[in-house]
Amino acid sequence: MIETDSKGAGFSDALVRSIRSNWIVIALAVVFIVVLVVTLPAFFQSNNLLNVGRQSAIVGVIAIGMTFVILTGGIDLSVGSILALSGVTMAMLVNAGWMIGSAVAAALTAGLVVGVVNGIGVAVLKIQPFIMTLATMVAITGLSLRVTDGGPQQFNNSDFTFQLMGSGGVFGIPGPLIIFVAVAITGIFVLRNLTFGRFLYAIGGSIEAACLSGVRTTRTLVVAYSISGLTAALAGVMTASRIGTGDPTAGSLANLDAITAVVIGGTSLMGGVGGAGGTVFGAVLLAVLSNVMNLVGISPFDQQIVKGAVIVAAVLLAVKATRRKLNPRAVSGNRFLGTPTRDTAETVGAVTNSP
Repeated sequence: MIETDSKGAGFSDALVRSIRSNWIVIALAVVFIVVLVVTLPAFFQSNNLLNVGRQSAIVGVIAIGMTFVILTGGIDLSVGSILALSGVTMAMLVNAGWMIGSAVAAALTAGLVVGVVNGIGVAVLKIQPFIMTLATMVAITGLSLRVTDGGPQQFNNSDFTFQLMGSGGVFGIPGPLIIFVAVAITGIFVLRNLTFGRFLYAIGGSIEAACLSGVRTTRTLVVAYSISGLTAALAGVMTASRIGTGDPTAGSLANLDAITAVVIGGTSLMGGVGGAGGTVFGAVLLAVLSNVMNLVGISPFDQQIVKGAVIVAAVLLAVKATRRKLNPRAVSGNRFLGTPTRDTAETVGAVTNSP
């Protein structure tokens, strides 16, 4: 009984810390919802809410993988290009007569390979993440355009697998939303409970201190970028399955949307602070914003302006989070969103010195 009560108290404390650390974002979300209830009741219709979930899925899946990279203090600009490459790869292989499972596996492998290349460039060759992933972004975009001669690759997406990952669902729940939830739960579990997740926070806090504590920083960074590439490829498969086309120009703004979702969710661009739970909130908030603008008839061009303002606001929130991190009186962690609550060096030392 005492152990159960202590666990309950621990969760309650974590929830309170989470609210205190992210009260600005939470307050804005509450105000936004109240305004929607009063001015736009059509938003809360079940079909529209499911549509919001479907819209959040693509960016959300990418953003979960991006969270792993940003937690280390890095960035991955190549996710949009990986999305396009995986969709093109799957479409071309299906048209070539490959079995659906093999085509999907090949598309995911393509994204994984690009992620490994990014990780090797950052961790082994010591290239700045911005430069390394920018280079792969340009190269992969060129490769996608080259193999398709710059044109979309249509394929038959009537199979159940494509329907599930694209426009279909299970018991009325959109398939992409189910995939997003599964990826999010996995990401939250890894960051909160596995040694690998602790290592990501340690590297983001100080890669030098992490090395001295025994963290295998090279391997951890390569795996982090590999996960980012894999989730981007999964998003590409989902996108192609939905529209029945592998488009080499798809995902042109996916990297910015994913980064925005991560930052809105409380993950610092400096690394070491944040978690996948907040990223889920950021992705859903972006989808809600886009959906509302569509419902009120805002033009797509004006929507880009609004999204630009949201990115600026997200960066300002990230700066605030970084200052809070550097403040010795700040909360040391945020378990609710996936951040370790103990001091990073103490945690890493305990992990690496354990039998």
